[in-house]
Amino acid sequence: MSSCHLPIDCVLAITYHCNAKCQMCNIWQIKEHSDIKAEEYLKLPGTLKDVNISGGEPFMRPDILEVFKNIKIACPKARYIISSNGLAPHLIQQRITEILPIEPNIGVAISLDGLGKIHDQVRGIDGAYEKVLQTIKILKTAGVKYIKLAYTLTNDNLAEMTKVFDLSRELKVDFTMAAMQNSDVYFGNKENKLEQDPEQLKQAFYYVIKKQLQSWRPKQWGRAYFTYGLYQFIIGQGRKLPPEAGNEHFFLDPNGDIYPSVVDAENMGNLTAIKNFSDLWCSEKNLALRKELITGLAKPSWMICTARTAIKKHPFSVGWWIIKNKIKLSS
Repeated sequence: MSSCHLPIDCVLAITYHCNAKCQMCNIWQIKEHSDIKAEEYLKLPGTLKDVNISGGEPFMRPDILEVFKNIKIACPKARYIISSNGLAPHLIQQRITEILPIEPNIGVAISLDGLGKIHDQVRGIDGAYEKVLQTIKILKTAGVKYIKLAYTLTNDNLAEMTKVFDLSRELKVDFTMAAMQNSDVYFGNKENKLEQDPEQLKQAFYYVIKKQLQSWRPKQWGRAYFTYGLYQFIIGQGRKLPPEAGNEHFFLDPNGDIYPSVVDAENMGNLTAIKNFSDLWCSEKNLALRKELITGLAKPSWMICTARTAIKKHPFSVGWWIIKNKIKLSS
């Protein structure tokens, strides 16, 4: 027990209720699920430094304010971001104005997978694109300091990657990305297979990587490395860094079940069944699971939620990659 350290990063799906019908996710088809009570979040470990509050659509949870209050009490040193599809602008306005007095530095990530009708098609909702733009405006007016567009690569929107990136610059918000994938514990068990033209894929990724490396913000250089890692993973080159799933990171579903990540299906226990998070995390079962995950059991993936900590733990290799590639750009 004494050698066990608690996680620093997590994704909390606080509800599976959702108002989108995304191509790459079947969560919206889950008709029956229960959300754990708000007070259960008081059991989260105080070691957490990054907390992503997700769903479903998290703003659809009626008691999100109480949930967030308890998360902040449990994890007072964390950075918080809410991941939303942005499809309920007025509801988001109401709830973010309640949350901001509690946490002025909270961030909000809004999904955007293309411009106009392309985004509508990916999210399965007519008018989704216009609602996203409306939500971004609302968040800015409300005083949210950290806003980002979250792009997900599917088989139908590769040509939109650079457009969404350019729009993020135009709107003066951040940009993050992911690729559709499979999971036995998330995405409603949607089976996804990414198929792209290799040359078009390379051009799109390297456009974003170049722009991120040209930024004056060191944080963008780290994002360039993540983007490069995602590209390498998609083309079959594996992970650039070791996985942190189940070690520094965990995923908590709305029922209270804890998993190493959103793609790793090994159930580590349930939040409602424990009094102290360390009792679960440091159990003999999970100590053994952690060793297995590190040595190869972890499902192959490259996601910002698990890669972020890995990047921070390998500053020299990541820094050397950044230096080499910035030199290439300037030569």
